[in-house]
Amino acid sequence: MLAKDLMTTRVVHVSPGASLKHAIRMLIDNDISGLPVIDDQRALCGMITEGDILKRHEFNLAPKAAPDTHDPAFFENYVKAHGLKVEDCMSRKVVSVAPGASVAEIVALMRLHAVKRIPVLDNGVLAGIVSRRDILKIEIATPDVVARGDEALRLAVATRLLTELGLGKDRVEVKVRDSVVEIIGEIGSDVEQEAIRILTASIAGVGGVVTQKPSQQPAQ
Repeated sequence: MLAKDLMTTRVVHVSPGASLKHAIRMLIDNDISGLPVIDDQRALCGMITEGDILKRHEFNLAPKAAPDTHDPAFFENYVKAHGLKVEDCMSRKVVSVAPGASVAEIVALMRLHAVKRIPVLDNGVLAGIVSRRDILKIEIATPDVVARGDEALRLAVATRLLTELGLGKDRVEVKVRDSVVEIIGEIGSDVEQEAIRILTASIAGVGGVVTQKPSQQPAQ
């Protein structure tokens, strides 16, 4: 699935010259935590988020002392903390993607830059926006593929144990009877057993999971 399949195309946005109070009202009224800032040509200028607003002087415990020298960064921060327009307070360095970006790419960017939403630009023009909630919707919208029959379940479980946990048939044996999966093998720890249980239970069609170590053979 790509950004163009996920994105919200009717994007609530604000202009650079809008008042900060107007932007705050839009955030509250639309129950969102960030707004793209776009100009008259729908070009993206920045993002204004709750985080940007909370950096303002009203929410700081103590004002910063004036610098001894002319420090440009001090004055830039002062404008962001005291400005009355969106363009004064917005973040100008915005992470964006193209419509053809994959879900994996979008999630990686969200994690890397600690952002909750990413604008989608088509030839520099805002085409939509993808939020974390849009991505979460995939999980409930995707129908489960049910492995039908005990042998199909056994094969599905064995394949995922190998590919996701590195547990091949040399380590574990998978048996299925009436949709109940039994996994027998050298399971090293409680957390390994829990990983096996979670993986197996996530496969549609599994009715139960049993894990155990092979029975000890009597000494000769």
